[in-house]
Amino acid sequence: MGSVFLPNLRTGWHVDQAILSEEDRLVVVRFGDPGAREVLQMDELLYKAAPLVSQFAAVYTCDTTVVPDFNEMYELYDPVTVMFFFRNRHMMCDFGTGNNNKLNFNLTDKQELIDILEVVYRGASKGKGLVAAPKDYSYINKRNARG
Repeated sequence: MGSVFLPNLRTGWHVDQAILSEEDRLVVVRFGDPGAREVLQMDELLYKAAPLVSQFAAVYTCDTTVVPDFNEMYELYDPVTVMFFFRNRHMMCDFGTGNNNKLNFNLTDKQELIDILEVVYRGASKGKGLVAAPKDYSYINKRNARG
């Protein structure tokens, strides 16, 4: 099997179309600067997970330095941000970090990412706008606390 890269959304219009185009699958968009170490790490996990979740999730990337359209609206200030959409609706996930709008920290385990995507998809399919992550990530804020 040949190498497959994650589809990159090159304009705001492409982001909108990706979100609008999926009727039955979760749309996962990784926003960030592809030159950042955190983004490269997340992309590697997403790349490994994408074929395993393709039945229920479509995974995309978006370079926030090329497509700044959503930076303010979605508060894309972290090096890497993963957001979820279902039937043109932003899906929120409670990671225990205090930020339910997006996944803005790095994971190190492919299965952990798959578990999150499954939980978000199942909740979305049931009409929920907010789901609880399969694990509490509150330690992330303590680890990343400044000062």
